[in-house]
Amino acid sequence: MVTIVLELLLVTLLVVTSVWCVLVHRRLAALRADRAALGAFVDALDAATARAERTVHEMKSAGAAATATIEAQEAALEKRREELDRLVEAAQRMARRLDELLGRSARLAAELRTRKDMQAAPANGSPREAGPIGPPEATAEEATARPARAVDALLEALQKLR
Repeated sequence: MVTIVLELLLVTLLVVTSVWCVLVHRRLAALRADRAALGAFVDALDAATARAERTVHEMKSAGAAATATIEAQEAALEKRREELDRLVEAAQRMARRLDELLGRSARLAAELRTRKDMQAAPANGSPREAGPIGPPEATAEEATARPARAVDALLEALQKLR
């Protein structure tokens, strides 16, 4: 009887071991299936990471190129601004010189007219009343209008240079 009980106990343990082996086998099969899915996931993640790295590298390259372009444009703009500043200063100097020259020429023209009038007065025999020395009214208006026209013409020329 003891042998039968021992054999029954051994059979029971063998059945439990067999059931346990079936359960372990199923779990291993599930792990293998999950391993394939996990491998596919890792491969997809690796490909996405590689694409992201390439994209980041391309974006850095594009950023560097854009920065270089912007810096070159800024340098060109600064150069043009400096050139324009020099042109404006030269134009202002020319306008001042023109204004001075027109003022001098108006004064000289008035003096010449006055001298002509004085020389013509003794020749006519009638003494003329001496007026104020200086340019006549029309000459004074011309003297103020000429610089304004010269400045306008100079500004137009500068705008055409742009």
